[in-house]
Amino acid sequence: MFASNVVGTANACAGGWGNLGGGVTQILMVLVLFQPFKAAGMAPDEAWRVAMLVPAILLFLCAVAIKLLCWDTPTARRFDVAVTGKTQKPSMWDYVEVLKDPKVVLMAMQYSACFGTELAMNNVLATHFRTYF
Repeated sequence: MFASNVVGTANACAGGWGNLGGGVTQILMVLVLFQPFKAAGMAPDEAWRVAMLVPAILLFLCAVAIKLLCWDTPTARRFDVAVTGKTQKPSMWDYVEVLKDPKVVLMAMQYSACFGTELAMNNVLATHFRTYF
């Protein structure tokens, strides 16, 4: 997707924006979604549950849009039939072949641990700051 001389910068920028998004979400979920539902007369325990539906619906719509509009696939460009004459659906063995590479498995494990820690910190840190500061 990116040229080899800029792929590191592109990944760093994408990762940075992702981390920023976690923090901004902490603020926006309370100010933009939770408070209006609470002000509309919902109980607080009900308002936060309803507020969580908004990003879930947006995420679902984004997933559908990506599935329908993105043209790259692992085996060919979906809408550029001139590349291969027809597109190929990746098989389960294509995925298995990728997972045989220890670097892929290591990167997936590191990302899972890193992202899990980020989610835990984002969830606990707000309560910690409110309690102690």
